[in-house]
Amino acid sequence: MIKTIGIIVLGLLFLTSHVYAAEPPILISPANNSSTSSIPTFTWQVVSGSTGYNILIDNEPKVISPYAKTPYYPTNPSYSPQTLNPGTYYWKVKAKDSSGNYGEFSSIWSFTLQSSSSTPTPTPTPSPTPTPSSITSSTGSSTSTSLFAISNVPLQINSDQSFNVSISLSLPNNPNANFYLKGAFKKTDSSNYFGLTKVSGSWIKNGSSYSSQYQITTDSSGNWSGILEVQPDSEDSGFTGTGDYIFKVARYTSIGSGPTWSNESNIQITAVENTDQGGISSDSLSSTTTPSSSPQSEQSKSSNKLVYLSEGKASSAYHIASVAAATTSATPSSTPEKLVKSQKQINFLSITGIILVIIGIIPITYAIYNKFRKRN
Repeated sequence: MIKTIGIIVLGLLFLTSHVYAAEPPILISPANNSSTSSIPTFTWQVVSGSTGYNILIDNEPKVISPYAKTPYYPTNPSYSPQTLNPGTYYWKVKAKDSSGNYGEFSSIWSFTLQSSSSTPTPTPTPSPTPTPSSITSSTGSSTSTSLFAISNVPLQINSDQSFNVSISLSLPNNPNANFYLKGAFKKTDSSNYFGLTKVSGSWIKNGSSYSSQYQITTDSSGNWSGILEVQPDSEDSGFTGTGDYIFKVARYTSIGSGPTWSNESNIQITAVENTDQGGISSDSLSSTTTPSSSPQSEQSKSSNKLVYLSEGKASSAYHIASVAAATTSATPSSTPEKLVKSQKQINFLSITGIILVIIGIIPITYAIYNKFRKRN
């Protein structure tokens, strides 16, 4: 009987000595029910003993429709999304303890992102008659003029945006001939060209072979007109950051002669962080890596649900990240004294288990002692 009690006590101790997950974090900013004109930085209070966090952001009040665009792993109790459409959002955070167990989610806060923070749509230049790149040749009494002109180039884009440029080509002396086209950007005082041209759903670098570029064929009169989709290549050394650049289109013959250049257009490129083009080859970039911040791709999404998942190690010191251009100050929901968590709470169940073990050991020890004494 005494042995049975001891075994039961040991079992209770084993069952009650589990590790508890971290407590729910206290949210800090953006403040609940606030409005902001810029994409905010989400911050929350450090949870004592935590090793990481998980943040969910959604456009539904229940925050239950996860759409993880890209995983992030912040080292501090804060998170800054790169893109976020205008609208009302809801968010919550939970912490992970040293054993890898997640605790409960925090309360759900909401905020409104005003439309002024949306990515600017490229504004095309007026459509005057383009200045052609022309060559006039004479054969006997006949004269022919070659035309190679581009139009509808936007005045300003982000470095991760693509656009369609209109091309007019007239080569009377080259009917039914194959040519290759590619878009090219460069600084005014530089000869280092860069850029990406879309070919059959893939992005082709400016420095790739001519035969991998966009192929066209002139008609029986030597004419061709169409659209070429291009984009800056922010990973190329020719891109030096935000500034003014020159854009034009190069043309190669079917045997690689060239390039022959179109007329030029000035374009301002704003540098933005681009995580989608990592690891592209020198010849092509899959069309699935077209930056999602492009206005066309954002507008074509059938679902506007956005939830960002984030986990990482928490800073050992109390840290509050600022909200970028938020119009309402972030006010913690608790007093300053509550912003620092107390030391680990005492595990009363574990202590109770230890006491029960001691109580169980005493009769067992006494029984062993009596048995030993009787033998002697």
